[in-house]
Amino acid sequence: MKVLAVDFGSRRVGLAVGDSLTRVATPLPLIAARDRRAVVEEIRKRVEDFEVERIVVGYPLNMNGSRGPACAAVDRFIGFLSKRVTVPVNRVDEKLSSFAAEELGKEIERDFRKRRKFLDSVAAQVILERFFEEEAKG
Repeated sequence: MKVLAVDFGSRRVGLAVGDSLTRVATPLPLIAARDRRAVVEEIRKRVEDFEVERIVVGYPLNMNGSRGPACAAVDRFIGFLSKRVTVPVNRVDEKLSSFAAEELGKEIERDFRKRRKFLDSVAAQVILERFFEEEAKG
């Protein structure tokens, strides 16, 4: 099953696509978060292009598992997205995904200004890999 991961942010939206059979996730180019409609349209294009059967969205829970301050914005985005796509949309705990993405990004690019341009998509990759791990556990 093809899965699209979304790392939702107020400025940039990171995306990654992968296959649950191989459990390999690949970051995609960022989407500028101009407005929700434009972001959703770009996501719909990726769903079609990659024949995606499920979307997972990173959910910003606190370290103790409680809802983080950004959860309300992500909930609104998921509600908006769910009404405009034909595939299921699920939340995935994104705890420490940005930290993991930063560590991976340092291996690729030392300059933070250059690294910042792809970190959200690497975070989406981490979110998707976490989803595959949880799915494999059953």
